[in-house]
Amino acid sequence: MNPKNDDEPPLAFEPLTEDELRVLELRWYEGRMLPFADWLFAFVDRNRDEILRLAGGEADPDALLAATRLLIVRRGSVHLAAELTEQMHEIENELWYRGEKGEHDRTGIKLDWTTRHAAAWRRWRIREYLFVADCCASRVVARLVAGAEDLGSGSV
Repeated sequence: MNPKNDDEPPLAFEPLTEDELRVLELRWYEGRMLPFADWLFAFVDRNRDEILRLAGGEADPDALLAATRLLIVRRGSVHLAAELTEQMHEIENELWYRGEKGEHDRTGIKLDWTTRHAAAWRRWRIREYLFVADCCASRVVARLVAGAEDLGSGSV
């Protein structure tokens, strides 16, 4: 299965740069992305039927992982509550930093952060999730296959 369609965002299929890969590997090996794995597994469990549909009913591990990656990109989120909390933390940091420089227009600073950083923050988070999906590919596929068998379906 080749899940890349002309109408799909290209982000999921762009290779990481060497610098991005180094940053992600470091964060992974330091254990800072472990919550992402938990969120990913919950996402897979919640969206199993749609992932299986996107995989075209194939039990092929590559097709299942590609479908999982595609759904992550389409949804743009794996754990919205945590993502919003982390974005608010980033905005609070910006408010503090700019407050130290004498800027006190909190609403303006928040709007400025959103305009300048929100889209890039979201793109980076999706890339983090895709990296975690690749690192945990065998576990993602196992959950999908086991879930399909649990549902009584003879095939995936």
